Amino acid sequence: MRTYEGLSGQCINFSKSAITFSARTPSEVKLRVKVALGIDAEGGLGKYLGLPEHFGRKKWDIFASILDRIRRKAQSWTSRFLSGAGKQVLLKAVLTAIPCYSMTCFKLPKSLCKQIQSLLTRFWWDANPEKRKMCWVAWNTLTLPKYDGGPGFKDIETFNDALLAKVLLGKYARYSSFLDCQAPSTASHGWRSVLVGREILKKGLSWTVGSGDKIRVWSDPWLSCEAPMIPIGPPNRTEANLMVSDLLCPISNAWDIDKIRRFLPRYEDVILCLIMSCAPAPDTLAWLLDKSGEYTTKTGYRAGLNIDDLAPPEFDFNWTKSIWNVKTAPKLKDFLWKVVRRAIPVSANLENRGILPFRCKTCNAREDDLHVFLNCEVVKLVWDLAPLSTRPSSMASLISNAPFHTNLPPVGLTVPLWPWILWNLWKTSNKLYFDNRTFSSMEIIAKAISDAKEWQSAQSQEMTQELISGPQTARPNSALLSDGPPRTVRCNVDAAWDQRSGNCGTGAIFSGDNTYPLSSPRSGAHSHISSALMAEALAIRSAVMYAASSNVKVLMILSDSLSLVKLLKERRSIPALFGIVFDIYHFSSTFDSVLFHYVPRLCNVEADDVAKSALSLLNESSVNGM
Repeated sequence: MRTYEGLSGQCINFSKSAITFSARTPSEVKLRVKVALGIDAEGGLGKYLGLPEHFGRKKWDIFASILDRIRRKAQSWTSRFLSGAGKQVLLKAVLTAIPCYSMTCFKLPKSLCKQIQSLLTRFWWDANPEKRKMCWVAWNTLTLPKYDGGPGFKDIETFNDALLAKVLLGKYARYSSFLDCQAPSTASHGWRSVLVGREILKKGLSWTVGSGDKIRVWSDPWLSCEAPMIPIGPPNRTEANLMVSDLLCPISNAWDIDKIRRFLPRYEDVILCLIMSCAPAPDTLAWLLDKSGEYTTKTGYRAGLNIDDLAPPEFDFNWTKSIWNVKTAPKLKDFLWKVVRRAIPVSANLENRGILPFRCKTCNAREDDLHVFLNCEVVKLVWDLAPLSTRPSSMASLISNAPFHTNLPPVGLTVPLWPWILWNLWKTSNKLYFDNRTFSSMEIIAKAISDAKEWQSAQSQEMTQELISGPQTARPNSALLSDGPPRTVRCNVDAAWDQRSGNCGTGAIFSGDNTYPLSSPRSGAHSHISSALMAEALAIRSAVMYAASSNVKVLMILSDSLSLVKLLKERRSIPALFGIVFDIYHFSSTFDSVLFHYVPRLCNVEADDVAKSALSLLNESSVNGM
């Protein structure tokens, strides 16, 4: 503790400190420890950072306070008469976040997760705590992401597992086989909670091959950088303990094709697409469900969420394009989602819930979604008067073909008008039933246009404020790109990739300081290349390695691959480029300075010509069987 005080500069307050002893600690031992530390109080019954210090057998009682906090927050908001969009934001940002800290450390009981889910459901559907309303959509639909037809709420139990998986991977399983260990029968609740995350991790974790010393050929996922993939066995007895390092040349760290054809002939092309590093690199676990290779709770949650059992909607369309990305008010997007999900109280939908049907008060016809929004006589006149380029013939055509319902010029609107028409048709129907007020077709259209213009004007004002107060974008330093530091060697690199054959050619043009013995231009050719980005990375690696071998001290790499340049500037990597990027960083350490800059393709024509020539020669030799 004295060491902690000296390093942190913070003094421990012993009068506020407490010691927690196990239940079987003898009293004389407790006394001796208290005297030695100068702490008299015993702890274990309080909370630290909102979590209990001690766990008993009744886990539900320990975390019950989470329910009270969520209930208090929910009831304070319902008095404000929030719209559906407002409820959606607050439910995601605050209510769901309340148990997050507890869920990163412990596995909540299933019964508690169901209670939390029930509170969130009631907050979403009810107008206030005293008046319970009908839940129109099942919870498993509400937890779907927006692109799959849900509002994107979190399933508490799956979210809990995803958070625990992040703790497991970040602290224990990054470089070890911790994923295979078993929990003993005497394991604590905290330890068992951490192990819960393994099932989610196994859905997206895979090894990126460095030296191959830690990777078992027949039991670890390592064959692909797109999804976890293990060779199909079973192996014979002599090959059962084969490691990936046994398939690599010990000198060059390249794949030994003879060994691959001996042990894994059917996976030869797949394995050769894994480009190895020239320098010795460690084997690391990567999360393949995220482009960066790093685990995120968002992608872990999606991996743990089961959406296969959900019935499809009445008609298939792009949820993101047709609803969530429509340029309209958030409350209207929420309304459109409810219309598609049949979650509005029209007669036909209520009848499916066991409520007696009723007729349309305007024309006495059977009321359903189509009647309220398209087929009623007053509604037909509304769509005839609407200043739109097309008239919808069905709900499917109305929402699926939303981009085609453009406004006619005289209306003066740049935002879609059709969502506001649907919204006002629904409000008009409700006012007729509850207030006995009627509106003409012209009044409905006029109100829809007025609402749309009012919202459009508000958005224009906000955008103007952002443009005035927003930060000014800094211009790039053109002098840095043209000259660079003294004695800088410039190298324009490019690659040409043939997707059909998987071949690529690389080109490099060196210029600048002439004191180094650099041959230019330089070219190279490679096979089994899986992407254009990989080809560009190979071009940069070849240039960096050649410059390092020529004792260059200051190097500037100029590439027309913006994403790759950004990745290298930020010192990041991705699973598919692990070996290549590792070499770039490794050999970059030999320079006094190395710079990576983006140049437009028109400024990189020479390197592009060299790369295309190299690719052409490789393709010709492949065709001729050389």
